[in-house]
Amino acid sequence: MTRDRTSVYATFRKRRSLRLLSQDYAESRPYHVTWGTHRGRPILLADTARAVADCIEAEADRTPADLYAYCVMPDHVHVLLVPRERGNVIRFVQAVKSRTARAHTALGNTEKLWQRGFYDRIVRTEEDISRLAKYILANPVRAGLAEDTSAYPFSRLFGT
Repeated sequence: MTRDRTSVYATFRKRRSLRLLSQDYAESRPYHVTWGTHRGRPILLADTARAVADCIEAEADRTPADLYAYCVMPDHVHVLLVPRERGNVIRFVQAVKSRTARAHTALGNTEKLWQRGFYDRIVRTEEDISRLAKYILANPVRAGLAEDTSAYPFSRLFGT
């Protein structure tokens, strides 16, 4: 007996969401979110990286969210934040990606900037916040882009 594959795999020929349906992304708890550039290309350099960093900080005020740390690498972005009041992680990431894609185009770039979606992880304890913030800031050092965390211009640590 053979089975029809479409009945076994409900997402056949459909994009599956990376989001958990049961998760409320507006909860006031710490999230570590990461998203990459389209096809993992290292295009977040100079003016584009600065635009992304500036947008992350501005969007944390608009969303609203408490920003703990972020790092804009050439091919991906890390953000550690806690949504407040009417804040929402999904709206935060969507707004940053949308605004920076427009800035990227305004800088004369024609290629697509971001991959679809983003990855998130709920941070469980206070120690994890500090550890994750250090991990995020150490990304450029591990990649050989900076000698130490303070020398990389596209990352920032806020009070943890």
